[in-house]
Amino acid sequence: MPTISVDGVPVHYAEAGSGERAIVFMHGGFGSSSELWERTLKALPPGWRGYAIDNFLRSAAPPDGYSVQSLARRVRGFVDALGLEKPVIGGHSMGGVVSQIAASNDPGRYGGVVLVCTGAFMTNHTLGRVLLQDLRDNGHANLREISAHWFRELPEGFFEGYVERAQTAPLAAMIDVQQSLLYTDCRPLLPKITAPTLVVFGAHDAGRTIDHANTLLAGIPNSRLARMPDSGHTPMVETPAAFDAALHAFLLETH
Repeated sequence: MPTISVDGVPVHYAEAGSGERAIVFMHGGFGSSSELWERTLKALPPGWRGYAIDNFLRSAAPPDGYSVQSLARRVRGFVDALGLEKPVIGGHSMGGVVSQIAASNDPGRYGGVVLVCTGAFMTNHTLGRVLLQDLRDNGHANLREISAHWFRELPEGFFEGYVERAQTAPLAAMIDVQQSLLYTDCRPLLPKITAPTLVVFGAHDAGRTIDHANTLLAGIPNSRLARMPDSGHTPMVETPAAFDAALHAFLLETH
């Protein structure tokens, strides 16, 4: 997988597909990586090229440290470095917050936004605080249990590799990003997101409930909901056919 320089540091990413239209994906927190999007990248519609940025694994830290704000600036630098013209950007969970910040910072730069099982704020999110404290107290020891929260049913053939990769992620980076996430409120930023936006909600997501999705829909002017009735927090892995159908329809309509 290739590496590109963004803000003077190497950033690793995965890519697949071909064509002039582009979509850039961001993974979530707690040691997630571009592998989360591997299947989605390979299944993109004809004419689309997909990219998935690695932030915890294989890439260097942003120059100003790990936070959702610095990762949003990385998105802009990544798009500029590759010369992508009005790409769609999309993010899962923490990556969805990164996408909200990036899209609100540069409303005319992106052709669309995909927000997967995420929300605008976590200031009162009990589970997020509990898991952050677990990281602080126990390091990587409980990442298997933490990772299990992201799936309604553990996906055979994917989960073990997911956990193994997460256990190699820098602990301080995971803690710093999660802490920044808990203190970030994107609600004032949502009206600035003018690009068409797809909000994906997993009906069995215990961490990001329908209230989180409704806040995004109410705040982002040109947004719509894709409900995944059989999915938990990670529909691109849990219910890939339903996720692809919603994503592809959005991409084709957006462009």
